Amino acid sequence: MSEKISPQLFKLEPKIRYVAVNQNGAIVEMEQSPQHPTYNPHETDRMEELIVNPIVLEIARRRGNIDMNGMRYVIIRYGTQYQLLIPYREGHISIGVELDDDPMEIARKVAEHLKLPM
Repeated sequence: MSEKISPQLFKLEPKIRYVAVNQNGAIVEMEQSPQHPTYNPHETDRMEELIVNPIVLEIARRRGNIDMNGMRYVIIRYGTQYQLLIPYREGHISIGVELDDDPMEIARKVAEHLKLPM
């Protein structure tokens, strides 16, 4: 991956709070937008990106591949924000979004920007 994705996405959509990129099981980017303070410790984000999100995506992908024409993304609604998980190359992109914002619209913008299927 030559160019960082997080600055592109923060510029594309200022409503994005957080961006992480996991490739081949390693976090290659994990950035909080300067416009939005974090809601939780950095270490819990790290564990989420290494353990939780890959598992969530894998089980959703397996189900989608049975007879639903795959899986495009997963939205998790936490108490403080939405977490948008999008398969990307050899891993995923994780995007934090405010509860007042539309995670489906942001998923569409991100997918279009990164030329991902939607």
